[in-house]
Amino acid sequence: MLRRRLSTFVFTGAFTGLMALAGAGALAQAEAERQVDAALERLRASFGPDARLTVGLRQVDPVTGRTRLGNLVIAAPQERLAMAELLLQDVTESRLGHAEAREVVLQTDIGGDNDRMELSRLVLGGIPLPAPGTALSLANFELGELEAEGLRGTAKSGTLVVGRATAQGYAPGVLGMAQVEGVDFQGEGKQAPSFRLGRAAVQSLVMPVMDGSTPPDPRQFTVQSLTLEGAALRAPDEQVDLEVGRFALRDWIPGRLAELALEGTRIGAPFGPLGQGDMRIGRVAASGIDGATTLAAILDGVQPPDPVPGTPQRFTVEGVTAATGGQPMFQLGRIALDGAVEAGGRLVGGMAFEGLRVTLPPGTAAWLEQIGYRAIAGGIELRAAMQREGGAMEIEPFRIAWDEAGTLTLRSELDGMPIPQAGQVKDDEAYMQQLMQARLRSLTLSYRDQGLLGRAIAWQARQQRMPEERLREQMAQMALAMPVPGGGRPTPPAGPARKGAPAAAAPQADPLLELRQALASFIRQPRELEISLRPPQPVGFGEMAALGALGPVESARRLGLSAVAR
Repeated sequence: MLRRRLSTFVFTGAFTGLMALAGAGALAQAEAERQVDAALERLRASFGPDARLTVGLRQVDPVTGRTRLGNLVIAAPQERLAMAELLLQDVTESRLGHAEAREVVLQTDIGGDNDRMELSRLVLGGIPLPAPGTALSLANFELGELEAEGLRGTAKSGTLVVGRATAQGYAPGVLGMAQVEGVDFQGEGKQAPSFRLGRAAVQSLVMPVMDGSTPPDPRQFTVQSLTLEGAALRAPDEQVDLEVGRFALRDWIPGRLAELALEGTRIGAPFGPLGQGDMRIGRVAASGIDGATTLAAILDGVQPPDPVPGTPQRFTVEGVTAATGGQPMFQLGRIALDGAVEAGGRLVGGMAFEGLRVTLPPGTAAWLEQIGYRAIAGGIELRAAMQREGGAMEIEPFRIAWDEAGTLTLRSELDGMPIPQAGQVKDDEAYMQQLMQARLRSLTLSYRDQGLLGRAIAWQARQQRMPEERLREQMAQMALAMPVPGGGRPTPPAGPARKGAPAAAAPQADPLLELRQALASFIRQPRELEISLRPPQPVGFGEMAALGALGPVESARRLGLSAVAR
């Protein structure tokens, strides 16, 4: 009797528990379906009030709320969205936690364009759903995660294919990360543009919100890292062909030192009257520069920041070539620019152009061709140091070298040079006024001939049908007889005075005698000519214009003019 009562109690309790669990499951499933229906309604409403929603299959897990929908279609008068399968999880009326769709097709027919986009797989998560009556747009769209595979879009303008794309943490003006691979766009028609991108990746991007009312402000753009690989753009109607092997940018953030690299660039475009051209750049690199702050300073019209002490700024370009019609026209092995702040605030920097070669198209520089040059090759070098206190500047050296022609070198020391402070508002008029107060301490200009003068004299001798040595001597005598600026021709030495004749006034000294003799010696045997200015007292730039009124003697004395031929 006791055993029967116990069995009855256990059976009754178990049945009651199962009924309660079933009732709770039914309530949970009903709530899950209600949430899904509310979310689908919001999605349908975002397509417009006339949109219709149909679902061929619906399965809802009452415990997890995971929902599986099959053959989902949202049809509007000008748009149609279809999904073969849609898996939903963590869905509320206002938020889509996670969704995975397969075989997605979106068709639009606006203005007769008949655009179509297909996706083999699409994963979305963390998306706030539009409020009732609000259309889905980029202005209110947010995204926790995205993963897309096998995208293909066709439109009147062309066809777009994307192999794979991922993104996380998007909101208007902000993107946590994104990566896209296998991008290929081909416009309609033989002359339509095309674009190809192997891979692009970005981390921690902040960008200006583009609402169309005002142009975007590039000062609001920051990015932790950005990489592009295998990019190519072709515009046949414009005869433009652009390729980039790799572009990388890191730490484009105010207060950080950015790094930039660009490799394998090729540009094909018309070179004006020279015809279709082809330009290639092997590599561009920059480091040690606060790029974001520098760009903002340039746009704001203020002085960019100085280099960070202990970290030099560097900018390098390597392997630049240009050709037209398959013929080389320009070549530059390397450009290097650098700047640094030394102890005590001394600013140092320079630039170098190495391996420069310009091939002259036939007939464009007849005078160079006549003396035997078919190309101009050489380089440029500049080194300088500046101190803000006192405005001291040293140029040591500024050199232009022309292979098989000559080398021109300038060295100079200046005082009182205006050196703007970082953040100072640029004022060109005020700067020029300050520059006129700067003073010249010394300047040396030297020219070492390596064939240019010899070739020019030899060609002139052939034209005049005279021996080259005779022409050299004629030119040397002309240099010795050059008129003194403002003082006529040099006064020849006076002969002995006649007995009883009044003493003649002493002839005015020739302030350019040393220069004349150096020029004549250089013409006779071209090696090196050096002209120097070493004033006993520094001469202000504003004073130099007035020196001419003092006459050549006083001007040469105040400037400390000297010359020598070696």
